[in-house]
Amino acid sequence: MPASFVELRAPRSRGWVVPELAAEGLAAWWAPLQPLPGAKGRGGVGRLDLGGRQLVVRPYRRGGALAALLGDRYPGPGRARDELLLLAALQRAGVPVVAPIAAVARRHGVFWRLRLCTEWLPAALPVPAFLAAEPARRRQCAAAVGDVVQRAFAAGLQHPDLHLDNVLCRLVDGVVQVVLVDLDRARLRPPLSARQRDTMLVRMARYLVRHHERLPARPSAAEAMRFLRAFFAERGERHAHWRQLTVRLRQALRRRGLAAPRLSSA
Repeated sequence: MPASFVELRAPRSRGWVVPELAAEGLAAWWAPLQPLPGAKGRGGVGRLDLGGRQLVVRPYRRGGALAALLGDRYPGPGRARDELLLLAALQRAGVPVVAPIAAVARRHGVFWRLRLCTEWLPAALPVPAFLAAEPARRRQCAAAVGDVVQRAFAAGLQHPDLHLDNVLCRLVDGVVQVVLVDLDRARLRPPLSARQRDTMLVRMARYLVRHHERLPARPSAAEAMRFLRAFFAERGERHAHWRQLTVRLRQALRRRGLAAPRLSSA
């Protein structure tokens, strides 16, 4: 366990907490949560004020085929601990992520319920909501998001479900600040291959197509190219890769019976 966290144990409870909040004990982390308007996630994300800190708490809840069967029950506490340690590792690598505060687990019968606690960032919005709220900052936002995602990939981040609702933006002294959130099931596996990188980029684009009707805004083609500058500095290489990614996106959409969008790199 890295020195940045203290491991706490109690009957039927486990936790990994930043040292300055370790004295709060484990029960305090399970207090009822305050509503967090606009929060994403299926677990009922909320706020918690603890030890003078304002935190965002994400209860873990399963998706997919296991959601109806198991809901918020897990076989052990490791999933929350692993995400906490991943956030800390990315921080040490210089990748902007939401600051990790604690992972806690409570046993109920043979299963565990889990919570991840991170720093609350006032006025931070997922990228689609930020684009809608700050139209004059769209170009700056696209470049900043590209920089952060490129830094994460360079650090070896392999994420099975990275999308723009997992990227928060806010204005700090007129500059767009970007952080990554919700890295559940992600891993650090450096170095990433070009194919692994492109698979995640295509998945990000596919998410925008699948959810276009409910998103407040989507990046334009020009803004997508600005995003790609972080990966491909030379213009010709950037446009060539855009075409390759577009082909892979269309293939991925066809496999799922979805209509391909009209895209241009102009």
